[in-house]
Amino acid sequence: MNKRGQSLITFILILPVIILFVAFIIDSGLSIIEKENVDGILTDNMNMAVKQKNKDVEEIKEVIIKNKDNLDLDIKIENNYLKIKAVDKKKNLFGKIIDLSWYNLEFNYCISYGDRKLNKECK
Repeated sequence: MNKRGQSLITFILILPVIILFVAFIIDSGLSIIEKENVDGILTDNMNMAVKQKNKDVEEIKEVIIKNKDNLDLDIKIENNYLKIKAVDKKKNLFGKIIDLSWYNLEFNYCISYGDRKLNKECK
């Protein structure tokens, strides 16, 4: 009995599962890196705007877009709070394989102009 042929068939049958698993792991890592990148950009720009007491929504938006250009931004200033809702749509390796966009990173942050406390779960 030829055992090498059986091993080859088993390997060929399992190879697509291994490739998808590795692609998913790579995608997860890339999405975490992207989330940390956007989080840093938003946090730094919000802290800078509050520190400078900048209440010009268009100027704040322009600075954020200069650092990260493919964000969907909704910026509001209400009751002495700067509120930013940002969505970063990522189509990574795994999404390209199955033609599905898996990663929509959403950020809802607000910061007070008074005490400068950043809330990363702003409603």
